[in-house]
Amino acid sequence: MKIFFIQRKSKIILDDDQITTFLNSKKFPHKDNIEIHFINYNSEKEWQEIKVVKDDIVILGLGRSFNPNYVRKELNKQIRFFMAKDAKVVLATECRYFDEMEKYYDKDTDNLLIHKLSKDYRLPVLDIYSFINSWYLSANNEEKEIALEQVPGLETKQQFKSVQSKKLFTNFIARWLYHHFFMPTKQEYFYGASMYPEVWNDEVVEKDINSLHKSGFNTVRIGEFFWDKLEPEEGHYDMNYLKNLLDKYQKININVILGIPSPTPPRWFTIHYPQTRIVNKDGQIDEHGSRQHVCTNNLIFRKKVYELTKQIANIAKKYSNVKAIQIDNEFKCHVDQCFCPTCKILWHRWLKEKYLTIDRLNQAWGTNIWSEGYPNFDAVVMPVKTPFAHNAGLENTFAKFTQDTVNDFASGIIQILIAKTNIPILHNTSMNFNLDNFELFNQLDFVGYDTYPRFDEYWNFHINLDLWRNLKDNKKFYLLETCSSHVGFIGNYVPPYPRGYLVTEIFLGYAAGLSSILFWPYRAQPVGVEQTHGAVLTQAGTPDLGYKDVVKGGNLLQQLKPILETTTIKESKVAIVYSDATKIYMNTESGGIYRYRPTFTEIYEAVTRRGISVEIINENDDFSKYKYVFVPFIRYVSDHLLNKFKNFTKMGGKLYLGPLTGDRTIEGNWHKDINGLGKLGEWLQVKDVIQYLSSEEKTVAKIHIKEKNDQFKDLVTLFNTDYPIKGFVTDAQVAEKRSITYQKNNVTYIGGMPRNCMKSPFWDELLAPIKKESQIIMDDGIYKYERENNQNTFIFLANMSDHASNYNLNINYKNMNNEIVEIGQHTMPAFSYQILKLKK
Repeated sequence: MKIFFIQRKSKIILDDDQITTFLNSKKFPHKDNIEIHFINYNSEKEWQEIKVVKDDIVILGLGRSFNPNYVRKELNKQIRFFMAKDAKVVLATECRYFDEMEKYYDKDTDNLLIHKLSKDYRLPVLDIYSFINSWYLSANNEEKEIALEQVPGLETKQQFKSVQSKKLFTNFIARWLYHHFFMPTKQEYFYGASMYPEVWNDEVVEKDINSLHKSGFNTVRIGEFFWDKLEPEEGHYDMNYLKNLLDKYQKININVILGIPSPTPPRWFTIHYPQTRIVNKDGQIDEHGSRQHVCTNNLIFRKKVYELTKQIANIAKKYSNVKAIQIDNEFKCHVDQCFCPTCKILWHRWLKEKYLTIDRLNQAWGTNIWSEGYPNFDAVVMPVKTPFAHNAGLENTFAKFTQDTVNDFASGIIQILIAKTNIPILHNTSMNFNLDNFELFNQLDFVGYDTYPRFDEYWNFHINLDLWRNLKDNKKFYLLETCSSHVGFIGNYVPPYPRGYLVTEIFLGYAAGLSSILFWPYRAQPVGVEQTHGAVLTQAGTPDLGYKDVVKGGNLLQQLKPILETTTIKESKVAIVYSDATKIYMNTESGGIYRYRPTFTEIYEAVTRRGISVEIINENDDFSKYKYVFVPFIRYVSDHLLNKFKNFTKMGGKLYLGPLTGDRTIEGNWHKDINGLGKLGEWLQVKDVIQYLSSEEKTVAKIHIKEKNDQFKDLVTLFNTDYPIKGFVTDAQVAEKRSITYQKNNVTYIGGMPRNCMKSPFWDELLAPIKKESQIIMDDGIYKYERENNQNTFIFLANMSDHASNYNLNINYKNMNNEIVEIGQHTMPAFSYQILKLKK
């Protein structure tokens, strides 16, 4: 394998021998030794003549200075050229000087463009810029004095001295390459719970640790909240606390997922630095006492977190049982947007880098309305309380700013950990928060998430499996928090699971590819706000409601491992596109009815509860892997995405667009052209698009399908077209003769959501051809995942519902006792599971 560093000119000098020695010494699946080539070119012809073959790594733009024109033009060409050769393309952010006069280090135009390209093309980012910033913020004065020097001719700017630069960047880039390309891929299976030793005395902690194996566990998750245990006073670290815990777990062969406790800065921090606290939309300052009460954009906070991260990394790397490091916990869980003075300064700088001129911003947002026009970037308000509502462009852009800056904070933690350790790094996310998850996890090694579904809404367990498995190409994903029986806190009581339900989650979770299932918490909380939350053990240390199913699940995992370890996931040929950007648009334009999470879930229900297995993918995923792709609620369709639609359907893929897909601009505004769907509408050749709320009987949009009728709810999109779906007759008198459907060649547009996704003739008829292609027809309640090896395909089936449900086989299978399971109908009792196999 060859690694190419391709650039016009680089300010970074590397020791290629040290990089190759480091990578060749690690265990990875490549047989050939690694070769490194540094290519400095002067013309396009020179880089096009480089002999790159499949799976070579090509790093573009390392060590360059600020150059947006290069990113917009030349880099775009290079990406397409090397991707066409099946090389693994990496984009490097710029190498900037340190400026003593600058107080805020944020992404500039160059880096914003790099991250946009990485997202469009699904490419990793070697974030040199973030590494430099996190090093600078976390370094002490002595380290800075040794490593830095003044840039000749630039009085306030500093750079790394050549010797220190070579050493720092060689180590960082070698480890970055290891994390992203050479980390061992062997699947491990972790089963356990979150423990909070900081809450209990030593006797209870010791007792709980020694009971882990009895509960069937091999893993614990600790540390995401115990900052004050590691730094009880500012600048005074007590790492013995962490070492003693890791020693105890290592002694009895318990794996650890270790947290970076940035969500809970101690009281000494907010006393010393009260200006770091979150300011909400109403101008109120969030008080200490919960978590996530400090702004992640504040440089004092970032400095303290980065310093603590270095301390933790230095300990963690000494313990082989630390299997992963989790940064922070549930970004944006309790606090989404912040309006503090730090954010105000950063907001104005970020806008300038994004829009370049104030005229572009005013035009994009349409600020001629209501005399909103801004004379300069410093005049742009934040969307704090106002008498009515803010401009949609302002609201959407500020939400994107929030996503972008929290990922910037996270990236700093990640680069420190990469430079210090070879331990995999992840985060604990959720579908519910305002995050750009692709960009966040693009810097991380594996995906981590939590979910707490109700047993009578079991599809919410699977929607997470199908989404997070596909976020990264390595398919490594960890369930880091879920309940053994029920969730709860002092403001909300929740009923427990029926006996047997939890085991079906465990069975299908590992079948779907999970590396871990960890319950929250191990021993129930005796204090704080989450005492009502179910646990593995009660506060008294006795078995909680879910304990027997937890133990049964651990035994089941041991039974499944021989199959899991010798098979891989067989992906569905049906995909649904998910978008964190749409979450922003729907939060801004909710219409009083929309929230993206439940709205998207309705589409997922409509498809999967009819027995169709799916993959949930992002807009930047490779559509060519699928036969059917559903694209609901993607309000803004970029030129890049539209080209993917065209290529997919041209190659024979069947595309289902809508509801609401393509109906807004990138700023969240309505289209001004005649078709109302922008360039997507031009492609479909629809005209006279209108939208309205279908809720009242006299104006509701209806559809007639053969002898059945259906009604649509929420916002509906109707248009004039020569190509309605045959046999689907629209009845919407207020919209005259417009149609709510479109179908031509391989493209279908759906203009609305049926009122009841499970009692819908519309969905029944639309999905019937896809359902008929399956060799197993499942009724509502049954979910399946397929795994395969060279000899067999294994079908993992579970009835998640609290009543019996049926499946029909179109061919004969065998069960795990090699008995024939014949063609025809079979019944599965409530909360039952089984494995079928088919010889290839």
